[in-house]
Amino acid sequence: MENIKSYFSFENESKLEGEEIYTLLTEVSILEAEGILSEQNIDVSNIYFKLLSQVQYLENDFERNQDEIAYIYHLIGYYVGLFLHPFNGDEVAINYINRAILIEKNEERVNKYKETIKMIKEEL
Repeated sequence: MENIKSYFSFENESKLEGEEIYTLLTEVSILEAEGILSEQNIDVSNIYFKLLSQVQYLENDFERNQDEIAYIYHLIGYYVGLFLHPFNGDEVAINYINRAILIEKNEERVNKYKETIKMIKEEL
């Protein structure tokens, strides 16, 4: 299994699958990656693009990867809406999280995703 530093390095083009997604990519690990990239003077917005690339890879087999896709949609929304703050980031974030809610089967995760939307709206 990779660690967060190697996953978010420019040299790494590998993609995660299955349980590895849930164990390596978390709200906490994404913020750790932000710290690592900042220390290396690398634009932290690359986290968004790495997650976007990961989800696009998984979307090639949407039916098989639906749960992981929903999870990463949430992570994208979480990071963009609460930490990255680009122009119109709240709209982008909520859009991704709503996509996650539409396809997520786990009710506990759906509730967590809805809480993230509330937190984003509170920051406005």
